[in-house]
Amino acid sequence: MMMIRILGFAMLACSLNSCFPPIENVSSSLEYSLKDPVVKQIFEARDKRNSDSLKLFLNNEQAKYRILSAEAFGSYHDSTSVHVLSELLLDPFQEVRQAAVWALGQIGHQSAEKELIKAFIPVDSTGLFLKTNMMILEALGKCGGDSTLQMICNVKSYQSKDTAYILGQILSIYRFGLRGKFCAQSFPRLVEYATQRKYSDEARLIAAHCLQRFKEIDTKPYFDLIKSACYEEKNPNVRMCLVTALARVGSQNALTELEELYRRGLDQRIQVNIIKGLQNFKTGNASGLALKAIQNPSIHVAYLGAQYFLENGNELHEEALGAILQQGGLSWQVKSVVYDAILRIVPGYKKLTREILINQIKGLVASSKNPYEKSAYLKCLWRDPKEIQYLIRIAEQSPAAIIDLTTTETILKSTKHPLFPVIYKGTKNPIYKIISTHLQSAIAKSDLGSLSIMAEHFYQESGLLKYYFKPDSSFKEAMKLLSLPRDVETYNDLEKYLAKSGKRKANTIIPVFNHPINWSLLAEKSDTISVEIETDKGVLELELYPKFAPGTVSNFIDLIQKDFFKDKFVHRFVPNFVIQAGCPRGDGYGSLEYTIRMESSRFLNFQEEGILGMASAGADTECSQFFISFSPAPHLDGHYSVFGKMIKGNDVMSIMNVGDKILSIKLKT
Repeated sequence: MMMIRILGFAMLACSLNSCFPPIENVSSSLEYSLKDPVVKQIFEARDKRNSDSLKLFLNNEQAKYRILSAEAFGSYHDSTSVHVLSELLLDPFQEVRQAAVWALGQIGHQSAEKELIKAFIPVDSTGLFLKTNMMILEALGKCGGDSTLQMICNVKSYQSKDTAYILGQILSIYRFGLRGKFCAQSFPRLVEYATQRKYSDEARLIAAHCLQRFKEIDTKPYFDLIKSACYEEKNPNVRMCLVTALARVGSQNALTELEELYRRGLDQRIQVNIIKGLQNFKTGNASGLALKAIQNPSIHVAYLGAQYFLENGNELHEEALGAILQQGGLSWQVKSVVYDAILRIVPGYKKLTREILINQIKGLVASSKNPYEKSAYLKCLWRDPKEIQYLIRIAEQSPAAIIDLTTTETILKSTKHPLFPVIYKGTKNPIYKIISTHLQSAIAKSDLGSLSIMAEHFYQESGLLKYYFKPDSSFKEAMKLLSLPRDVETYNDLEKYLAKSGKRKANTIIPVFNHPINWSLLAEKSDTISVEIETDKGVLELELYPKFAPGTVSNFIDLIQKDFFKDKFVHRFVPNFVIQAGCPRGDGYGSLEYTIRMESSRFLNFQEEGILGMASAGADTECSQFFISFSPAPHLDGHYSVFGKMIKGNDVMSIMNVGDKILSIKLKT
């Protein structure tokens, strides 16, 4: 392929051998050992963010060390390293070039754009530079400007056999899109790549994700193409994106096709995307399909069916939703959303109906022994501000962090309800003092989740409650009680509010290096470590990859050996996206007295399902919380540490939800 096709540059008037240094073969970069003291030094320098030490390794005579040191820069964004990494773009070993290209893309600084363009090989008759050129295209999507985007997206000469260049072009357009940069000329080609099976699965997946994710791409003109592909596509990962793109059309014809696709009982994840796509039908005209979804045996599908009515339901749906509640058989995760939806659509003049619903919800709260179930029902009560003092009593009675978080969130949300000033008249109403006292109690016990919710609320609101609670002084006192780096997420949330209030720049904290890699835990381990997660729904089998993420894997093994994960809950669930667990508090705001570094690898990404990643509240805040993905999520690439993959347990994942318990995690011998 010629560079003129890619970036519009004039053809270089020289032979390949005279323009570029000779390329030598190199054994795979995977052929290194964590027992190698130099390898350890490189990983340790990376974790310490010691750029000077890493730069020394870039000049090492052994290619494998140059590769590892170049890749190390990809785990943190040090723009001052662009120059030295760019020098590796002419390294005689191809894999060294590729490591440098990937790291420059990860850094994402505009200064790398010119160097990457220069490194693109314009004449590659042997295909030796194919992979490097492809990676350069993707890297340009992470750092390039508008003119580069225009030149890349205007390339129309690729044939289906040009698999590497097509993938590079699509990845580039996708990475540009994630940065809010788009080129309308590429839209028809993205549709073609996504819907035509003559292209590679890898390319079609990324093209389909463009259609699914970017609302800037109007899918209406391509209705027929996308519709046909939704029926004919065999790859479920591509198909689930296509049904989302079809739903975005938002027409009655699109709804008819979604109903037919749903009726065919496809892969559960595709059904999830079909029902999630109903949010494009805002007038409630998709209610028939949503009602069917609520009664689907899959809790994930049913949950989204209920969510449709929460967002788009109206009075006409009250009877049907009430009948579904009467039938029974719904999980609490779904039932709580149905109750919330009915409370939203029942008009205020139906006071008796609303009172009955509220009492039913309170009865469910009282009868449940599961704090996550209680939490789900408590969230509904924001729709009746009269229940604020009830919520406070519930918080006082429960030791569960998730209840503290939920009651604080629900109370503050209630203060924004239109009926709040009607029920609690006057600027001196005692309710303000009651709420303020409750919020102060959360500060006194350093309730992290509640503090973050308060910070978010007062960041956005400046109502009367602010004058009673006095968030400026309250949050300053709260920050003194926090322990760093454990509570860094909440600390930064409070700091952002105080910065806005004080009209200054926020001084948020990035945790300093405080948890070195425990090499002894990896000493006798192979390059692939088998792990078994036993939950109350079944067993998940995973693989860990210490060669690519030694710090994350050693930390995970340490927690396993300490039995840390025993009786931890799944505290977060997003249908067809992720389940998340490992929080010591159980509400997503918990951590331990240390943090570990983020680890990125060009060999591990989110472009397939079942990926094991570390949850994060910002750069280098990882600790004990992890997640597993239901489906490909390439927008996460490079932003979260990947350290393993689920190899068995899709059937268990398909029935898991918030409140499910981890019984144990064990290393398999």
